[in-house]
Amino acid sequence: MNQHTFHDLSYLLLLWTTTATSSSLDGKTPKLILISMDGFRYDYLDNVPSEKITNFTNLIQNGVKAKYLENVFPTVTYPNHMTLVTGLYPESHGVIHNSFWDPYLEDGFSLIDFRRNFESKWFDTGAEPIWVTNFKAGSSRDSGVILWPAGVAQIKSYMPRVIPAGDDFNETNWNLRVDTLVKWFQSDKSNIRPINLGILYFPDPDETAHEFGPDKIDGTITDEVQQKIFQLDASLGYLKKKLNESNLWDEMNIIITADHGHTNLLSLEKGQINLDKYNIDRKFYKTGSDMKNHLVVNLEPTEGTDVEKLYQNLSAIPKMHVYRKCDANLTKLHYCKNRRIMQFVLEAEEGYYIGNTDTLKYISKGGHGYDQNKVPKMRPFFIAFGPSFRKGFISEPFESVNIYPLMCHILGIHPAPNNGSLDKVRHLLIQQPFIRTETFQLTLMTFLTVFVFATCICGLYSIGAFYQVRFRRRKRKRGGHGGQEYRKSLLKDDKDDEESCDEL
Repeated sequence: MNQHTFHDLSYLLLLWTTTATSSSLDGKTPKLILISMDGFRYDYLDNVPSEKITNFTNLIQNGVKAKYLENVFPTVTYPNHMTLVTGLYPESHGVIHNSFWDPYLEDGFSLIDFRRNFESKWFDTGAEPIWVTNFKAGSSRDSGVILWPAGVAQIKSYMPRVIPAGDDFNETNWNLRVDTLVKWFQSDKSNIRPINLGILYFPDPDETAHEFGPDKIDGTITDEVQQKIFQLDASLGYLKKKLNESNLWDEMNIIITADHGHTNLLSLEKGQINLDKYNIDRKFYKTGSDMKNHLVVNLEPTEGTDVEKLYQNLSAIPKMHVYRKCDANLTKLHYCKNRRIMQFVLEAEEGYYIGNTDTLKYISKGGHGYDQNKVPKMRPFFIAFGPSFRKGFISEPFESVNIYPLMCHILGIHPAPNNGSLDKVRHLLIQQPFIRTETFQLTLMTFLTVFVFATCICGLYSIGAFYQVRFRRRKRKRGGHGGQEYRKSLLKDDKDDEESCDEL
């Protein structure tokens, strides 16, 4: 072993120990809260009185805000919430709609049946939500999930901390949600380890926009939706208060976003696309869903149906786009390679909705589901705040699949395979040091391992250097002769070596 090799090993050892010790200088695991405000459109905050949203404004002034978020197709609740926490497109995570049929399971999922939310078979399809990734990263980590769509079922043998819920789960007191989440972040006497990742869901302004519509005739936001935005602002103020009381505010990173936006729907007389009225016989297709208020519908031809004729008849219906599975449109939308996606995907034009005579008896005033590239009002908002984020920064739009790798980076954990990219959202973050600090955590075992490794390296180097000196001295004394003499000299005792040294 030469001197250069020793120096190289020493440098690697130093880099290793430096990285290990710098992982968490204060001994604290990174903390993050992800909040979804269902149906919160990207432009809502720009169109309400600023004095009524002081908490939103404060977060934006001291954090980052995107002009809008590019969500996934269809722009409905379950696919987009699953994308936010996995970084996968619906074709990859398998939650392709709020209602869908699985031909392998020969069973269907519908959000109307809340019991289905607790069944792992709909969600445990290979996708890894952030709460599973966080838990797998180490024993000092745990996650709490409050009423997140697709967040109450066991996935990859892990069940996050959740709160009990029934059919009226959307009516749960919002302050109670905050209280529960903050309590989970705290250490208590029950010996339950605190969480470092909290996932929080609010059902509004989505529910209110469905009932009253998001916009007035003059284009301003309806009074009812505005009131829900003010209530959500108050909930953010309450969250800040509780985190401050718990000494958690200064170290907490917070991401606030949504699954989709909202647009007004036409009246029942003007906006319905009734398949029955266009001679699309129900015996020729199945949908695997209730079709109620659907702006995007999956449709499968039944056995024996003339598929080409069905396609031609569907394509002739006005105000509706018809896509064949994995055509150029669906491939571009990453809505293709999954058994739950049917042979035809129907998408209504803005303001219109699809159904049949049995389902088109009532329509809400507001809706969502359209491709966000066609209908920009489908796009949600994005705000982030905390020690990891820049201050007062407005970002260009980015895709929602990038939020998962962003969260993994903040938490200092390795992401599962996903469709996102940290590079697409790295500009939101405060400049990071050259050495990644989240790779290792220094423990007693790590220290002992490093110490033993360093001792062995130094010992080997010393022995090699010692014998190299002896060889050179003997070689000079003997006129440079003989490997045989050198091999014999290794058998001499220390007294012989001392005499040889004296002679030199």
